[in-house]
Amino acid sequence: MTEAEAREIFKQIDADGDGQINIVELANHFKREGHGGQLREKVKTAMEADQNRDRVLDFNEFHAMIK
Repeated sequence: MTEAEAREIFKQIDADGDGQINIVELANHFKREGHGGQLREKVKTAMEADQNRDRVLDFNEFHAMIK
């Protein structure tokens, strides 16, 4: 996946456009993708990429996670 592709996905998930993906935005993304039954596990796994533990994913954390 290219960085441009990753940025496009990031922008789609970052619903409020603040440059960070929070837990609610992650949950909404996984619901849209049809992962409602595995929501808790998906969000927990994704948030493990939160390197600085500020409870949001910035683009660098997100990009490292999806590489």
